[in-house]
Parts: sequence; C-alpha cells; structure tokens
Amino acid sequence: MHYVVVIPAYNEADFIGRTLDALVEQEHLPRQLIVVNDGSTDDTAGIVSAYAQKHPWIKLVNNPKKEPYASGSKVVRAFYLGYRQIDVAYDFLVKFDADLHIPPHYFKRIAQIMEQDAQVGLAGGTILVEKNGQWVYENFSDKDHVKGAYKAWRKACFEAIDGLKHSIGWDTADELLARYHGWKVVVDTDLPVRHYRPLGTETGSVKIRKRVGNGMYRLRYGFWITLISAIKAGYLNKPYGLTGLAVMQGWLESWWKKEDFMVNEAEGRFIRQFRWERMWGKLKGG
Repeated sequence: MHYVVVIPAYNEADFIGRTLDALVEQEHLPRQLIVVNDGSTDDTAGIVSAYAQKHPWIKLVNNPKKEPYASGSKVVRAFYLGYRQIDVAYDFLVKFDADLHIPPHYFKRIAQIMEQDAQVGLAGGTILVEKNGQWVYENFSDKDHVKGAYKAWRKACFEAIDGLKHSIGWDTADELLARYHGWKVVVDTDLPVRHYRPLGTETGSVKIRKRVGNGMYRLRYGFWITLISAIKAGYLNKPYGLTGLAVMQGWLESWWKKEDFMVNEAEGRFIRQFRWERMWGKLKGG
C-alpha cells in the first residue's frame, strides 16, 4: 500500500534530522513526504531542504507567517498546508510529528495491518519517552488510542470523517468519528515510537489538561463523563489534583461561552455511549 506523510514543523532543528533519518531508512518508503515549515525561526527549513535535495520524494512547504496558538487549530492548519500539496496517489495518509523516531519496519507493518483487514481505518504504534535512561510508555491517554503525533488514516476513512477538525481535541475526534463510521482503530504495541519531546514540556501539564477539558466539551462528552475523566486526571498526573481541576475548568469555560461543538448530536450520542461503555469495561477489569 502506498502512503504519504505530512509533518507540521515549528522550530524543530534539534529533532527533525533524526525524524527524517528514520523515515528515509524505512523498509517501505512513502511515495511523498511533505514537511510544512510553519514560521520557524531556527534552521528547520535548511535541514529539510538538505534532505529534499537528496531525496526527490521529500518536499518542503514554507509558511513564513507564524500564526499564534488557536485552540488546537494551528497544527491542523499547518497539516492542511501540506495536505493540499500532495500530488501522488496513495492508500493511506500519515500525520507525523517532527520529534519522533520509529524502527525501519514501522510503515511496512502499518501497511500490512491495513492490507490484512479492510475495515482498519486508523493505525499506529505505541509512544515512548525516555525516563532515567529507559524508554517507557508515555502515560497520557488510553493505550489503544493512536496518538496525535503519529496518525495513519486509510484514505477512505479520512474522507468518511471529513478530515480533521480545526479545534482542540482534533486528535480524539478523528478516532471517535472513525469508529462512528464503522472503521476499526488499531494500536500495534510492538511498534515503538520514541518521542523526544514529551507531551506538556512546552506549555505545562495543567495548561494542557485545561485544553483537554475544552475538547471534551466540544466533543459533547457531557458533564458527568468529563467529571470522571477529571478525577482520573487529578489522581494519576502531576501536579496531583490540579490537573483534574484544570480539566473541569476547561469544560466549564467552554460551556459558559457556549462554544461550537465539533460533532453533531448523533455523533455526540455515539461518543457518550462509547465512553460510558469504555468506563464500565475498565471498572469490570476489561
């Protein structure tokens, strides 16, 4: 199966070389790799240009105007700048971060997963971060969730969910909507994805959790599901307690402002039912 990779990048000079090395060394190469230099002030563009000169399937797209953070939509805007530059046929589409490393067989395995089951619409590996010299799972969400740092959508699935939402929570919305439309989501725990910059290092865990609460409102989770998620976040993540309060603060602020939802009422009902079933399953030890 053919695939295309789009990488939004802002000031990634310290990491992107290793990421591009990992992609160039894939046993199953992408038909096209598009890096969107999203207003970087470091040498991100120069590094990518050097790789593009050696590999004609790598393309650099420059967005000279660095746009401010806008409720999760900045990365989606950058992604679509690259997406619109795709000019080859492909079977699955990949959104990839610029600070990752994957094994050489990674995309060969992703292609096999999709070839073996035509209902798989979204797939990925397991994210790891370095702690005390060891690479361990980055415990930020459920282990069966394909992280926003490395999404691989079957083309038909991406079209069925109408692409990505320009909002915080886009990397959860895509997965829930894929399930709503009957697609399977697969996480291969034997595919490690090393994340050089752990989640939250730029904006802090509390700020991220507040935006998580914003996303839960926009996804129509409802008060009680959000409250349970907030309690869990406050119990499991430092600074303990504050992270949970931040989730509820984000949800309540969005509720008070009556912000637009990302999904319609039918999709919202499906999402709430899915989350309730998932919670009951965990309580039962499933």
